[in-house]
Amino acid sequence: MPFLRPLALLRRAFTAALSCRALWVMAFVVALPLLSPPCGMAGPMASQENAMSSAGAGQTSPPLPPTNEPLAGLTARAKSGDPRAQLQLGMLHEEGRGVPQDLRRAEALYRQAIAKGDANAMNQLAVLIDSGRSSSSDRGEAVRLFRKAAEKGNGLAAYNLGLMLREGRGTRKDWPQAAYWLACADVLGEARAMKDLPPRVTQAGS
Repeated sequence: MPFLRPLALLRRAFTAALSCRALWVMAFVVALPLLSPPCGMAGPMASQENAMSSAGAGQTSPPLPPTNEPLAGLTARAKSGDPRAQLQLGMLHEEGRGVPQDLRRAEALYRQAIAKGDANAMNQLAVLIDSGRSSSSDRGEAVRLFRKAAEKGNGLAAYNLGLMLREGRGTRKDWPQAAYWLACADVLGEARAMKDLPPRVTQAGS
């Protein structure tokens, strides 16, 4: 079940808040305690995603921690269907670390991990698509992947989704929705998210 489902009505509050500073502050204050408990459902991976490096138009997962596992072992685990191994191996191929850079192989591995529900792989592939480095040029798919990962509690995906909605990439520009997802990203640990609020929201809160 998407962790944000109980908060669906809050989107209306964010929409109404855009024209009034007091309403905006009130809506955000109300949202924080409601968002915080389910954010804990994101698991340890969400907390590992906060120190990111820029890649393309979005933010990717952080460099993986050093591992003594031989490449052959990681490859074997990926082939056996381990989504974490598929994500790790995909990132190695995307960045060309220890293996030849192969974006198509990276994409295939991300899709395998996504089939197992891995939210980090969803974010990785969405960034690959949005940056024009994927076999797919459908930014709408990137938006859908960001949204699915964000609903699983992935703060980076919520941040990236907010940016897509703010800028109208792969979807129509929607400032209320952008503000909503950026606020969710902030609660999930993406401190920079509130600095990237749409101009209309920033002006209302100034």
